[in-house]
Amino acid sequence: MKKLIYLLAFITVLSVTVWSCKKDEAPTVPTDSTLPNEQPVALGDSLGEVIDNPTIADASMSADLVIESYPTFLETDYFSLAIVEGPQGGKDDSLNKACTGSFKLTKAQKEKLSAAHKAKEECMDANRKLLKAIDREIESWVKNQKAEIIAKAKLQMDSINKLFDAGSITASQKKEMLNQVELNRGAAIKALSAKAKEKIKNSINRATLKGKIIDCEKVYLKSIKEILSAEQYEKWIKCHKEKYKKK
Repeated sequence: MKKLIYLLAFITVLSVTVWSCKKDEAPTVPTDSTLPNEQPVALGDSLGEVIDNPTIADASMSADLVIESYPTFLETDYFSLAIVEGPQGGKDDSLNKACTGSFKLTKAQKEKLSAAHKAKEECMDANRKLLKAIDREIESWVKNQKAEIIAKAKLQMDSINKLFDAGSITASQKKEMLNQVELNRGAAIKALSAKAKEKIKNSINRATLKGKIIDCEKVYLKSIKEILSAEQYEKWIKCHKEKYKKK
């Protein structure tokens, strides 16, 4: 009987010891393995170079210069068609799949991500419109400059033709002179792209709007990082971060 009592006492002490050790164990904290340049603030800051260097379609004799003012990926809700867990799962969107890999969202995550994107759109809307308006003004300035270049070249060509008609130059001289005017005109029109880029970089108002847009994007990316699991965010951001690099 005494042996049984001793055995029960030993088991009780052992149980208390094990329970005490478990109680003292530190809770497991998820490790953030994303790189520094994959963090919301860093990505937001890198967006500045993209906005400062928009895609520009050069002006030509038949086409006007066009500035792609605002990166289209900032307007895209990449989680709108993401797959959702459960029988009511969403459609597999190839555009989204490229940056989500194989993970699925819960219904709650999907709703939170949708709300975060809506908040970003509201935050950016006015600043985006004003930024685009500045670029439309630059496009208009380039268009006027191009018209002046073309008009100047036409006057030169008319003068050359008059010299030929008056017998002051030969046909070969006329051809050579007209070709040179055309070359100068083409070079002057092509140079307008560089002038447009300078105007973009020197616009104080545009720089202010860029800063506000970047702040909105940082808040949005921070929300995404909080909504997704660490593994989901790491998969998504390693692909999505490429969009913040100037092409």
